[in-house]
Amino acid sequence: MKKKFDPTTNYKITMKNVGYKPRLKTKKKDYEKLGFKSGLEVHQQLATKEKLFCHCPVGIYQNLDDYDAELIRHMRPTLSEMGTYDGTALMEFRTKKNITYRIKNKTTCTYEVDDTPPFPLNREALEYAIEISLLLKQNIVGELHITRKQYLDGSIPTGFQRTAIIGIEGEIPLKHKNVRIIQLSIEEDSCREVSDIGHERIYTTDRLGIPLIETVTYPELLTPDEVMEAGQVIRFINRSSGKVRTGIGAGRQDVNVSITGGTRIEIKGVSHISWIPELTHNEAFRQKGLLL
Repeated sequence: MKKKFDPTTNYKITMKNVGYKPRLKTKKKDYEKLGFKSGLEVHQQLATKEKLFCHCPVGIYQNLDDYDAELIRHMRPTLSEMGTYDGTALMEFRTKKNITYRIKNKTTCTYEVDDTPPFPLNREALEYAIEISLLLKQNIVGELHITRKQYLDGSIPTGFQRTAIIGIEGEIPLKHKNVRIIQLSIEEDSCREVSDIGHERIYTTDRLGIPLIETVTYPELLTPDEVMEAGQVIRFINRSSGKVRTGIGAGRQDVNVSITGGTRIEIKGVSHISWIPELTHNEAFRQKGLLL
């Protein structure tokens, strides 16, 4: 008779096989042996009066059950310029989600729900982004090009996010080294998620379109503590400008982690920098377990 699978026992065996250690007992040489490597994408809302591509006010948040209208959309895949469908878009389409947007008239216009084209780029947001880019010692681009980044979960009604690179090739100082910055971009924030149950996903649109900057580092962070330190330095530089929003949800981090033989895994939407060391540490050992 086949032995019943016990997940707890299997977990303990895997922990032993990978040589797992608690983070506080793990040394730098242990991460070197793993081939730990990480990079950060730090998102920070800008303290502007209006949204990035329309004149709706910023910073007014509605209660989740307080709205003037609901709009239901279904995300459908379309052919790319190469004549193919995006695999992730097809996967999301197969979930058959009803995407519901709860709209408050005070904070949302027809641009947010994709019924009118974008207005001119918010110049205040652009000036703030350039200032922070210079603080990162970046080279400011000669021309600003608005591009599209796919958003397949419905958190942006258009199905894509408008974004533009402001500066490239900067650096930040850590205690024992400098870390290079790939780029700083300006982009529009997505909706706030209310719930995602079964085939129903609900968002509020009050946060949609708020200007934010995304600061991307090279994958030069070699321990979980270095990743946290880099996040703290970028946050400090952003806040030192006096041009960014603070508080819950105003800053979020996407953390990319890989080890030797593994693949790059992105931990999305880390809202507290203090969580980064434990998350990256566990992800590194999780990848090692998959390689056994």
